[in-house]
Amino acid sequence: MNSPMILPWIAHKAGISEARAEELWREALCHATDSTGWVGTSDYWEAAEAHLHKLIEREISANCLPTPELSGWVRLQSRMAHLPLLLAESWSIAWVRLLSAKAL
Repeated sequence: MNSPMILPWIAHKAGISEARAEELWREALCHATDSTGWVGTSDYWEAAEAHLHKLIEREISANCLPTPELSGWVRLQSRMAHLPLLLAESWSIAWVRLLSAKAL
């Protein structure tokens, strides 16, 4: 059975590989088949999607991936650490331009 087109996006947002997301999708389909007894009904797809989200949440917590709120702070810290280097580079470029303008 084909996986939903949104599955790669969900995998990316969760920080898991697309292959792992497809495995989780197949597991969610098996669970939905067992719980509803029918295939293809709206209850079936709703159960599959709900179970997929539960599996992905479990996968995220099992991998100890940083939460999106934390990763934003890590990026901010990285940018703050690069500020002195950017300032030094800008100062160097300005100094070279000033000296080359005086030479003319």
